[in-house]
Amino acid sequence: MNPKQRKAYYEGRSKLRNTDNMQSNNGDIPRQIGATNIEQTDDNSRITSASAAFGRNANMTQAQSNRSLGNERRTQGRITTSNRTIASAVTSRNDLIRFNPADTTCAGSTFIPLEFTGHECDVGGFHDAMTPIKNVPIATCATAYDHMGSQETLILVFHEALYFGSAMEHSLLNPNQIRANGLIVNTCPRQYDQSSLHAIVDNKEGITMPFSMYGCISYLPTRLPTDAELKSCRYIDMTCELEWDPYSDSFRESERPFRNINADTMESIKQQRQIGATLSSERRSDVDANTLAQRLGISQHLSAATLKCTTQKASRHITEPFTRRVKTRQSALRYPRLNDYLYSDTMFSDVVSKPRQNICAQLFVTSKRYSRIYPMRTKGQAGEKLNQFITSTGIPLGLITDGAKEETLGQWNEVRKKYLITQRITEPHSPWQNKAESEIGGTKAHHRRLMDRKRVPEELWDFGLEYTADLRCFIARPELDYRTPYEVLTGDTPDISDYLNFELYQWVKVYDPAAFPSNREYLGRWLGPAHYVGQALCYYVLKENGQVITRTSVRGLTETEITDENEIKARADFDIQINTNIGTFTDDIIHEVPNDEPEEDPVTPPVDPIPEDPPDITHGPDPLLQAEVILARGDQAAIAKVKHRKRNSDGNLIGRKHKIPTLDSRIYVCEFPDGEEIDVSYNTLAEHLFSQCDSEGNQYQIFQEIINHRRKKNAVDKADQMVRNGNRSSKKKTVVGWDLEVEWKDGSTSWLSLKDLKNSNAVDVAEYAKANRIEHEPAFDWWVHDVLKRKDRLIKMARSHRLKIGYKFGLRIPDSVEEALDIDRENGNTLWQDAIAKEMQNVYVAFDVRSESQAPPGYRLIPHRIIFEIKMDFTRKARLVAGGHKTDPPAQLTYSSVVSRESVRIGFLIAAMYDLEPLAADIGNAYLNAATKEKYYIITGPEFGALEQGKIAVIVRALYGLKSSGAMWRAHFAATLRDLGFTSSLADPDVWMRPSTLPQDQQEYYEYILVYVDDLLVVSHRGQELLDLLTDKYQYRLKDVGPPQRYLGAIVGRYDKNGTKTWYLSAKDYLTKALPIVEEHYGTLNKAKADTPLPPKYHPEDDKSPFLKDDEIALYQSFIGTLRWAVELGRIDLTFGVSLMSRFSNAPREDHMQKLLWMFTYVKRHLESKLVFDPFTRDWSHYQFLNHDWSEFYPDAMETIPSNAPEPRGRAVQINMFCDAAHANDHVTRRSTTGFIIFLQGTPILWYSKRQNTIESSTFGSEFVALKIATEVMEGLRYRLRMMGIPISGVTNTFCDNGSVVTNVSDPTSTLTKKHNAIAYHKVRETVAAGVQRIAHEAGKYNLSDVLTKSLLAYQHKDCCACILH
Repeated sequence: MNPKQRKAYYEGRSKLRNTDNMQSNNGDIPRQIGATNIEQTDDNSRITSASAAFGRNANMTQAQSNRSLGNERRTQGRITTSNRTIASAVTSRNDLIRFNPADTTCAGSTFIPLEFTGHECDVGGFHDAMTPIKNVPIATCATAYDHMGSQETLILVFHEALYFGSAMEHSLLNPNQIRANGLIVNTCPRQYDQSSLHAIVDNKEGITMPFSMYGCISYLPTRLPTDAELKSCRYIDMTCELEWDPYSDSFRESERPFRNINADTMESIKQQRQIGATLSSERRSDVDANTLAQRLGISQHLSAATLKCTTQKASRHITEPFTRRVKTRQSALRYPRLNDYLYSDTMFSDVVSKPRQNICAQLFVTSKRYSRIYPMRTKGQAGEKLNQFITSTGIPLGLITDGAKEETLGQWNEVRKKYLITQRITEPHSPWQNKAESEIGGTKAHHRRLMDRKRVPEELWDFGLEYTADLRCFIARPELDYRTPYEVLTGDTPDISDYLNFELYQWVKVYDPAAFPSNREYLGRWLGPAHYVGQALCYYVLKENGQVITRTSVRGLTETEITDENEIKARADFDIQINTNIGTFTDDIIHEVPNDEPEEDPVTPPVDPIPEDPPDITHGPDPLLQAEVILARGDQAAIAKVKHRKRNSDGNLIGRKHKIPTLDSRIYVCEFPDGEEIDVSYNTLAEHLFSQCDSEGNQYQIFQEIINHRRKKNAVDKADQMVRNGNRSSKKKTVVGWDLEVEWKDGSTSWLSLKDLKNSNAVDVAEYAKANRIEHEPAFDWWVHDVLKRKDRLIKMARSHRLKIGYKFGLRIPDSVEEALDIDRENGNTLWQDAIAKEMQNVYVAFDVRSESQAPPGYRLIPHRIIFEIKMDFTRKARLVAGGHKTDPPAQLTYSSVVSRESVRIGFLIAAMYDLEPLAADIGNAYLNAATKEKYYIITGPEFGALEQGKIAVIVRALYGLKSSGAMWRAHFAATLRDLGFTSSLADPDVWMRPSTLPQDQQEYYEYILVYVDDLLVVSHRGQELLDLLTDKYQYRLKDVGPPQRYLGAIVGRYDKNGTKTWYLSAKDYLTKALPIVEEHYGTLNKAKADTPLPPKYHPEDDKSPFLKDDEIALYQSFIGTLRWAVELGRIDLTFGVSLMSRFSNAPREDHMQKLLWMFTYVKRHLESKLVFDPFTRDWSHYQFLNHDWSEFYPDAMETIPSNAPEPRGRAVQINMFCDAAHANDHVTRRSTTGFIIFLQGTPILWYSKRQNTIESSTFGSEFVALKIATEVMEGLRYRLRMMGIPISGVTNTFCDNGSVVTNVSDPTSTLTKKHNAIAYHKVRETVAAGVQRIAHEAGKYNLSDVLTKSLLAYQHKDCCACILH
């Protein structure tokens, strides 16, 4: 069990335990179980650590916290071997686990349920006369075991147990259920067998749990775990999470290979009876047909049939008495379930393959003859390959293998359990038990035949084996009614394009576009399709130097090349090099080790009713016309253009538009370049258009080459190339007047400006210019020669996938108004013209168009242009901007502030405290509402219309693009807010506040408007009224008005915190978009790899790996920036890692990049983390905050309250701070790291992780420096709150884990012996004397700021984060 599950279980257990205890505990007499005292306490019992007050189950007050934790409290004591309590354990009769003949583990009164599976069964006794217990839930339960040898308390977790709770005094275990999880169980007492262990042994965890005896019964003494134990103790999984079927035939089948009794004799002995003390019926869902019928809105007949033909493999909500979410087995539901069993075997080679260094291969075959082979460097990779098969193909019904360790234990077993797959083992030397054995032999024979025919070197056996297995999946089989195994297994018709043009080890020519002007083709050997690399029709090709590459531009030899003497010699030389670099052809290289048998069932989800398709209502021209889309054409892909909607024989349009895209039934006619037309549905078109673009709609294609150029009239002549600057002459740096035609890999061509292509493909352009002898033209002369000198380095930085400039969603984007109108004429519509007209209608107010031909005195000409865009729904958009980048900075202020993220968090917290629903809004064309002070004019273009084109237009509004527009807009909107009665906070000028009163309880408070340029966040009980005023009275055009769904890049949502509706921020969407960019450069991130942001105790300063190259340095810095913003959006768990790794941004090393990828892997695994705005206070009355008279030491100490602060209104907020320092944790500089986190109520508002500026010789010194920094930031937060009119509830509660520091700052009489810490010493003490903060000691393992100062172990990191994030 991982710490995340542990935390979730800890939070949900309390209510049930309280109920159980009230039933099982009589009186107030403390009981003693083992060496742990259990005692009853009243409602004033304290929380055991400060960190326990935070997290998902923290409550508003201590009394409420006590009630949520239950009435029973336990104090944990140290276990001593001298204090044995077998007698009391027996008399109490509730800490005894017996090994009785129960077919399933039965969890009694010493167990706590951690999750319910959603299944139940009936439980009966060993005699038919005993009345069965109905509807017993199946659950994951835990109990505490005090290990006498190691002095450690363990939490024993039993999955698939029958939960009885306090209704059953003793618990019963099934030894075979424990053994099935890989543990050793020996129940024979040593008095009968001295070699017996008489214990449970977990070799993986290194734990032995000896049994005790009660009469003749072996038992394990356990007890109910305490709160602290559930959070901090080690968890041991005693049984497997797989569904437990005690009467499955698999037990008999698995036992058969190891027995000596004749099978027929054994079957004759078998009787139709069940022997045991506890018998459970067949497992069933706790949802019956009647309930399902009501939930799905179907008949009871259909619901009963649905339950029979589906599985329910995920956990559901606990209903009574709980209301919490339980864990879902997502892995088993993520991939398709194959309706077949999977047989697997390991095949070994006598030869190590080259160049991949494989020595064996894992073969997977279904009974339907579908096969996959994965070469491996060691047989220990078998588990990894099983996971690869599942993720690429699906989850089989069951696994059948031999008894090899690599196919039964370790990672293999973990993968099997993760996807809930059963496994059977074949008998030794019994290959006939494996139904796929003939396919295994056939694969080997087929492979040998192909290798012999082409005389392939033995060292390439792994490529040949992969090719053979893939090929056999697509060969029609007589035993399958002449269908292919692929079709039989998946139901899809296979495409064999990859296998039509070449055969194994065939001579081929590979196209190399970078080889120009030399021969662009080179010789190679074809080794098969590369399914997991690049696009379709991508192949493995063997080069002369022994390297294997993947390429799509591959062809066979022509007849002339086959007979040409020079080509023959080249092939002979190639083979000589292969013999040297790879090896020579010899005979048999593959031999094998045996195989096996099966179980389980697929899920059929309920079908949602399809809404009725309304009539097609289409206004205006179709936005998809003339879109360029890549479509399948035979066995290839080609670009087609959308021409028009298809009509039927009556001339009516076919299909109807629908607001739900998947129900859109329109048909379009698309045309290929040669004139061939095909019919394509709207959904197919949209799917193809989106698939060939990124999330922003930008279309990427593989760059092929530059094929043409053209020189326009405005290009600079050679005579005008030089410009004089004083006494010096230099070449004019211009790229104006040149276009280049580019051919893409898909065969399409585009004309691009030299400016755009130079930025993305400088080397290609430079080489083209030199080859075509235009490098001395002014547009090329000033830069081409320098680029060619740096060619090698620039090529490494270049990407093969280039942005197809001028296109979005397959639609052409114009670069000017003239081009936009030309596109409309070509398409026969007015889409771009309408977009321009709409923008001009909005922006026209920014201009004063003059009739005179002279500009007003003092005004200067400025360029302008219209920027064109295409939205996700294919509508066109245009925006006019001024060329402010070509103007001098104005005399007036151009700075425009925005609201800080801390103020935003405080705003959401205020909304949670007063149960307000904040509203967000975006002001459309915001800048145009403000006047401008800059004096510029433009010459109007065609966008102004024919009557006004060519005139002088003075800019009178804050037009987008002007340098002062941001400041002008802020000043304008500030005047509006002042007119509404709002004042700007002096602590954050973009927080606007106004006194108000809640109508329901007349509670006074401040309502706020937070402004981020043109984005508004309104925190008020009358937010809609305020927004309506902005629209009606001040004529602002507000968009996207409503509860915020995202703000400043973060997802905003509702969260239920202990029954109170509050808000949360999440970086999930931002990080989800960032991960594909990382994986595009470095491959798929393995989610199972990282449990922490960085490896525990990692020190990047110790790394000595090579430095990154220039292109990777840029990537490293970009990745750091991505993670920094995630931290700002609330991912506090990444703070330390980002701070640590950002130190090396200027000169990162290869291993630094690997650790950054580790962080992204962690992020991928933990995308759901949220920052929740917890409005509840915490009770610290149980902490020892020392209270002394400081008047003699700091007689004038008092907190400075700003005289201009607004009157505090509303409920006071509590400030809590955790502070820590990691002493000298930089191994090079020996500087320490400061980390602290400040909470308002239970909400993290500020967090900090940074290396200290000074070197401290002791932990004491580093902790004092950290506390000083934290104190200064905390004082700044108190000032911000006061200037926002928010009352503060007394002093700040500060927690530090260094006892000496706590003593020095809390006791006036303590003296400082380390004088160099005097500033920090007196700064902190003075705040304590002034009543600004009080400081208490917090044990290091509970200090939440630990996560900000060091790389923790996985369970420590998760426990900390569980108290900070949700």
